[in-house]
Amino acid sequence: MFRKALPRVYELIGLIKDRSAPSAYFQDFDNSLRLEPLKKQVWLAREAELDKLDENAWDCLKKEARPYLTSRDPKRGWEQLISILNQARAYLYLQSIGCSTVHFIPRSKKETPDLEGDLNGSKVLCEVKTIQISDEEVSVRSGEKAGETKNEVTPEFCRKLLAVLSKAREQMLAYDGGTNARRVVYVVINFDDLLGEYKAEYYQQIDAFLAQNPVAGIEIVFHNQWTAFHTAIAMKSATVVNE
Repeated sequence: MFRKALPRVYELIGLIKDRSAPSAYFQDFDNSLRLEPLKKQVWLAREAELDKLDENAWDCLKKEARPYLTSRDPKRGWEQLISILNQARAYLYLQSIGCSTVHFIPRSKKETPDLEGDLNGSKVLCEVKTIQISDEEVSVRSGEKAGETKNEVTPEFCRKLLAVLSKAREQMLAYDGGTNARRVVYVVINFDDLLGEYKAEYYQQIDAFLAQNPVAGIEIVFHNQWTAFHTAIAMKSATVVNE
């Protein structure tokens, strides 16, 4: 029903041998899009991102995503699959700042970043990181416990963010320690606040935290995902791509 509007999404679906298997993503996909307008909107937006990848980049992303199309975590579902698809966003960001020859870096035994491009003769490396909801929020959404949405990020979240940024920096340095390379960490955050009611406050707090705890040698880019309570974000310590 939606194949014409979502051709690349349906290429992913075509990689699943048994779509009825409990571990398979995209189960009853057509019907769910018909019944859930918000879900349809989300996947139309994903399609728009995937459609902008060149053929080589799309083939690389499909190859990396394929094992996770049928890999479901008992508590967290298909988070890893969505994290991989988020790499398309970073690909588009590198293009938007003027990078040419943007491509995914093949996986190897040593640590590698996700993407590489060229900007006016200088190498640009990019590692994509998705920060998922907390274990506590997983329990809340599964109905195991009650919870409340707070208007501040926790110290645990800040420590996790710092660790994620430091790890991304290490990956890029391990791949290429050249002093002329630009190193970009592209971060997608899934806050515990599902509707995004306090998102602007979270980013303001993150901005202050990064100002006090900078990670040297990297450029940080946050992807501000669309939410029910949505507002454009600007930061002093990082660049923000607003949906």
